[in-house]
Amino acid sequence: MLVWLFIAGLGASIFGSMVGLGGGFIIVPVLRLFFGLSPAEAAGTSLALVIANSGSGAITYLLQRRVHVRVGLLIAAGGFPGSILGAIAVKALPPHVFDWLFAAFLLIVAADMAYNRNKRDRARPQVDDVRELAGMPWPRAILAGLGVGFVSSLFGVGGGVVLIPTLLYFSDLPAHAISATSHFGIVLTSPVGFVTHYVQRDIDWNKVVPLVLGGVLGGPIGARLSLRLKSARLMLFVSVALCIAAAALILRHFIG
Repeated sequence: MLVWLFIAGLGASIFGSMVGLGGGFIIVPVLRLFFGLSPAEAAGTSLALVIANSGSGAITYLLQRRVHVRVGLLIAAGGFPGSILGAIAVKALPPHVFDWLFAAFLLIVAADMAYNRNKRDRARPQVDDVRELAGMPWPRAILAGLGVGFVSSLFGVGGGVVLIPTLLYFSDLPAHAISATSHFGIVLTSPVGFVTHYVQRDIDWNKVVPLVLGGVLGGPIGARLSLRLKSARLMLFVSVALCIAAAALILRHFIG
């Protein structure tokens, strides 16, 4: 079973790095559907993968100079308190409420990305160095970080499902820089949520090691593969992945 967890972590990390979501959006349904973890345990355990995946992917993205560091740091500033609040809030959610809320949230984000991906991409500047761009005003970045941190710890997904659409709506970054900056912001905020879950004893340590190994190996692979995808297609892949994750969570209540 640990081998399958490693394979799931590796696959989730590769895909998560490609789209900038951190891989947790795949692992949380796996932990809920196949391992029966409670919402808080699934969220806390998943964050171990998210940290490993985002950390290895962010290093690759930084070396490729695709990260808007200023935006990432501002997001982290807002993400610290949000991460603590999310980890506390998930303890109060019944399992079925957690699954349905998470699935609905993923479907809304997926539908928006799929519908508007081409329009957004055409409106974005294409530059060799993202540091030439303003990125995002600091108040928006800090507010985005607050939401990212909260969702990250609440659902154990790293917060990319909030950060990606936020950067699409409110920044001038191109799609590949959005994925890179999202990873950078996630790796700065997720450890706060992980520590909070640790204090609350929400982490299944038997499952952490194979997930972390998969996350470390998969992050750089996904970051390099993302360079081969067109921006609009990358956003389409994000929406498809979110739909799959939502379907898995809903399916659990029909077969359980």
